[in-house]
Amino acid sequence: MNTTIAPKRRMGSRSSATHAALLDATEAVMREEGYAAVTSRRVAERAGINQQTVYYYFATMDDLLLAAYRRRTRQMRERVEQAMDADRPLHALWQCFADPFDAALTMEYLALANHNEAIRRETVAFGEVLRAMEVERLIPATNMALPDGAPDNPLGLVMALTWVAHLMGFEATLGLRGGHREARQLAEWALRQVEPAGKR
Repeated sequence: MNTTIAPKRRMGSRSSATHAALLDATEAVMREEGYAAVTSRRVAERAGINQQTVYYYFATMDDLLLAAYRRRTRQMRERVEQAMDADRPLHALWQCFADPFDAALTMEYLALANHNEAIRRETVAFGEVLRAMEVERLIPATNMALPDGAPDNPLGLVMALTWVAHLMGFEATLGLRGGHREARQLAEWALRQVEPAGKR
């Protein structure tokens, strides 16, 4: 019986320009053509490299998708942290989540999460991290002054506003904009109530 252990396969460096180019190409294909179009051939074409090079850096396409998503969540967390440090963090978060350019890619990752268990787990974990950040940093920082008679539920308000921002971003990606102006006016009014100009 042969008990020889095969040597571990050598993989490309995560810090290389090619590694980053593959992640960029993956997201570009997802944004423009959908996650189902992400193949080694299509990614390689977009990155301008040989198809076999994809597998030098990633053992499987699932590994590539997971690496791209993890980079994406790191970038989004950095943006959220920057928004929370702004003079009016709720206003900054609104702009962050309502961006239709980001929404297009987010929609693809969410669709992928329905079919890819690793992406689903990452999505849930990242969502919980964002919620914890809202509880620990955003709500105390805003020092919300809710109107008289309003429920003492700042987390609910934060989540409702971010959900509306997400939905508007998703719909704008599809070209659906009916009611957006009115929803934006209402959301911005609510933001001014709890985060008036000059308040920190």
